[in-house]
Amino acid sequence: MAQSTVFEQIIKLIPRTQFQSIVARHDADKFTRTMDSWTWFGALLFGQLTGHDSIRSIERVFAHSDSKMFKLGFGPVRKSTLADANQNRPIALLEDLFQLTLAQAQRFAPKKNGFRFAGQVLALDSTTIELCLSLCPWAKFHHDKGATKLHTAIDIAGDLPQFAVITDGRTHDIRAAREEITFTKGTTVVCDRGYVDYAWLNELNQSGVWFVTRTKSNTRFKVVESKATDRTRGHICDQVIYLKTQKGKLYHGKLRRITYRDPDTGKRLTFLTNRFDLATQTICDLYKARWKVELFFKTLKQNLRIKKFLGTSANAVKAQILVALIAYLLIQILRFQINTSISIVDAMAVVGTLLLLKEPLTRILGNLPRVTRHPIGFQLAFRL
Repeated sequence: MAQSTVFEQIIKLIPRTQFQSIVARHDADKFTRTMDSWTWFGALLFGQLTGHDSIRSIERVFAHSDSKMFKLGFGPVRKSTLADANQNRPIALLEDLFQLTLAQAQRFAPKKNGFRFAGQVLALDSTTIELCLSLCPWAKFHHDKGATKLHTAIDIAGDLPQFAVITDGRTHDIRAAREEITFTKGTTVVCDRGYVDYAWLNELNQSGVWFVTRTKSNTRFKVVESKATDRTRGHICDQVIYLKTQKGKLYHGKLRRITYRDPDTGKRLTFLTNRFDLATQTICDLYKARWKVELFFKTLKQNLRIKKFLGTSANAVKAQILVALIAYLLIQILRFQINTSISIVDAMAVVGTLLLLKEPLTRILGNLPRVTRHPIGFQLAFRL
């Protein structure tokens, strides 16, 4: 039996029947004559995985009805039809496909969050993606710059983005959080002080969502209890407080305020949380885990195509970002299934280089064989 290409093994992670159900739900193939939604998605995914950042280069692969692509159900791709699809195909199709792929990834992802308490821990943040304002006038950011923003939260257990909210560059993080994002009861959300809005934090608390964030420098409060701390570990204070300012009164109830000095850098950080059941060091470690969302954004920007876009419309830009996220999830699924120690960055590099190679993924992404290293003296004796 002939071995499938790496691309075929990856694309088969998305059930075609479920994909077509999403297409039918959004009537995405209406008025389509030459390129259906499956081919459109396949072309964008291929471009993401291989690093092709122009429509012309993708056209070269798909235009001639290559047998490997025809086998996967892909039709020919032309520059004009792909450009039209990027501009007009409903984004809701890719949003639902992202959720479908995320659900599949969550089935294989690690369940332990690295802490001694149960529940999902999410690192919430956003990243700004620069755009050329003259080509994308809809993406005005400030002055003569253009940008769009991707808001998401990473599950620190499996490094999986839980949602994708794409806004213009001027949308503030807290506005996107209030209007677009919801969390399930029992979730612990870790975020920076850009999300400190006492009315929103109160909504989280009332809905049973835990949070850990940093305080603003002008926070005014009343201390009602101070707990003993171990200053040798950098724990300056652990207090129970009530907010005193007019805006602070929008939060109903008490909060926990912890000040921590990093022993290595000497940097002083003050945290605000509604978790009173965890040790002081655990709260500090929770905020430290927020670096995972920063690492995710770095991986996304350096290894997938969200710097140079195939189209200039808002629809085209959003489509490319969503397909990049889907590509990330597919590579994570492969890592979880194979149970490999290879990093997500290395996995993306290997897959992108060998996408049309006919090799099993277990061999490409599997752990490298151990090499027996002899002592230097033994090697010299052997040579003599």
